[in-house]
Amino acid sequence: MAEDTAALLRQLKIENADFVGYSIGGGVTLQIAKRHPDLVRKLVVIGTPFNNEGLVPGLLEAFKTMKPEDIPAGFREAYERTAPDPNHWPTLVAKVMKLGLESMGWRPEEIQSINAPVLIIIGDADIVRPEHAVQMFRLFPHAQLAVLPGTDHFLPIQRSDWAVPMIEAFLNAAMPKAPLKGEK
Repeated sequence: MAEDTAALLRQLKIENADFVGYSIGGGVTLQIAKRHPDLVRKLVVIGTPFNNEGLVPGLLEAFKTMKPEDIPAGFREAYERTAPDPNHWPTLVAKVMKLGLESMGWRPEEIQSINAPVLIIIGDADIVRPEHAVQMFRLFPHAQLAVLPGTDHFLPIQRSDWAVPMIEAFLNAAMPKAPLKGEK
């Protein structure tokens, strides 16, 4: 997905873009930033760990038996409204679960190599453990962290009234200055 996105941007002659990625999409944005840093101005990563160690215990085990009807109805309904063939919902769920099980993520030093400013957003009851989000925040040279209270992994639906203004403020803010040696 990262390579397809980078190829599309180059085809459209977009030289520098902001990326907002939720869940697996956050992983795609991190991959773009690693492989194509020249395309990235700023990143927003929502509900995304940088490796599977950041997930709440038991989640990957649950992926092994998750069925399409286990996914909250709002996601299925959104898929049905926009998909060319809504009958492919079970196929999509199977692919997402497989991707979650097979993805190992990145090593800390790979995350440290991303120089673009990053806004990390999670819910306090997200599938991403808060301590992992803090670790990720500390790895990036230019990062901000938001942990939204009373919010789980469906943050974009539950708290868009909080998340959208934060994202807009982050994207509209001036680019950070380079840190001094030894500073974050």
